[in-house]
Amino acid sequence: MDEYDYHFEAKVDLHDFGRMAYRVVYVPKKLLRQLPMKGNPRLRIDGEVAGLLFHGAFQPVGDGRYFLMLSKAFCKPAQIKVGDRVFVSFRIADQQAVHVPRELETALNANDRARKIWDSISAGKRRGFAYRVSSAKKPETRENRVEEVIETLFTLEDVAG
Repeated sequence: MDEYDYHFEAKVDLHDFGRMAYRVVYVPKKLLRQLPMKGNPRLRIDGEVAGLLFHGAFQPVGDGRYFLMLSKAFCKPAQIKVGDRVFVSFRIADQQAVHVPRELETALNANDRARKIWDSISAGKRRGFAYRVSSAKKPETRENRVEEVIETLFTLEDVAG
């Protein structure tokens, strides 16, 4: 039995965002009609792209199309280039799930005030903060970013309070 509920094949394209361009695969419209997009404008998925594990979200273009962004960090070791055709297999992920880096989790567990604020913000904001920490390559940068996140959480509390 297949572990993924959905599959499609698509060409890797460049999606232009003004002065920036990202590698993406567009989700076939026929498949979109099968997915719960109305309640989840950025539907999170877990699966495989070109046989490699992938966690991401379908992003709206604005014209009824959606894409899956493939980062440079993902494409380079996988040797995926613009113009390549890739096979995507996925399941709908828990829309509230957040993968918290160990360093950030440790800091949150050590600070009740920060944990309370963290638990009160949206999953999307938590994912953004988690990405800020996990995207740092050097351990010292990760630790600096953890401190930055904790300070920002306190700022959020001050603004809401």
